Amino acid sequence: MKRPRRRNRALGDGEGEDLFGKTPFVDLMMSTLIVVTALLFAAIAVERAEKVEQKKQESSIETDGAYAIVATWPAEANDDVDLYVKDPSGNLIFYNRTTAELMHLEYDDRGDLGDKAMTSTGEVKVDINRERAIIRGGMAGEYVVNIHMFAKRHAAATTVKVALYRLRGDDTEVLSKEITLRATGDESTAFRFVLSADGEIVSTNELQIDLTGDAAADAQQGGMSFPGATP
Repeated sequence: MKRPRRRNRALGDGEGEDLFGKTPFVDLMMSTLIVVTALLFAAIAVERAEKVEQKKQESSIETDGAYAIVATWPAEANDDVDLYVKDPSGNLIFYNRTTAELMHLEYDDRGDLGDKAMTSTGEVKVDINRERAIIRGGMAGEYVVNIHMFAKRHAAATTVKVALYRLRGDDTEVLSKEITLRATGDESTAFRFVLSADGEIVSTNELQIDLTGDAAADAQQGGMSFPGATP
């Protein structure tokens, strides 16, 4: 005669299933696992983002300076536009004097001239018109920024954007002006800005002044050549 099968008094019928699928304890464990997994993935994502940013910073080159002044005009306008910057001490930089005290003009862009080169694989062309001046260290006082149309070759009027950037930290545009030049010899003051002793901009204005005349006078006094504006 078979003995009757003993029931598990510790668990009871169906209690084992409840323990592993329906009890608050298991629900809590599953919730904890989900939270931990989410935090792990978030930590991995943050670590990857930090590595990408670090690699980006290591592969980039910071501009050495306090401010940059950039003049740009359309690539299709084969015009020779010049950027002039005068500092509080009266020093002036332009295409014929690219460095003065703490200022430096990086490149004299003459439109299409100098923007092409022939290589073994064909012609290489730079499709951008831009001049950039760097103020490596700001001195207290007023800076003046002018643009001048040295040679007008494009039939239509040319709009030039002149912008001032702060270079400390991420490059930040702090001031800009668009000016239309229509003929050879046109000149305009884009803006003036005043720096405090600690290099902060305290005021701006657009009072007009002729800087090409100052450049010509300085050139004559210093025995420098100052070519006229010829297309």
